[in-house]
Amino acid sequence: MNDAEESVLAVAEIVLDAVAMGDAALASDFDEARFRAQIIAAKADAAGHIDLALAAARLVITLGPGGTPPHEGYGAGILRVSTELEKLGFQPL
Repeated sequence: MNDAEESVLAVAEIVLDAVAMGDAALASDFDEARFRAQIIAAKADAAGHIDLALAAARLVITLGPGGTPPHEGYGAGILRVSTELEKLGFQPL
């Protein structure tokens, strides 16, 4: 597998995690949303997508600690993650 293929697969995995994160937030499963946001931040950082990693890391902070309701603005944080994915060439679902 070449570098281009690995990059596409890495972003595709991040997109799947972002979908799962959004679904979890819509279902008020904020612990799952936090988990997915952490995975997105780590995968994006490893793939060199710094702006996406930062957006996901900020979202983790906005979602707050496990077992608590999220802080105000978490929806905007999810939108920032979506916007960064869109910049990579993936359209939001």
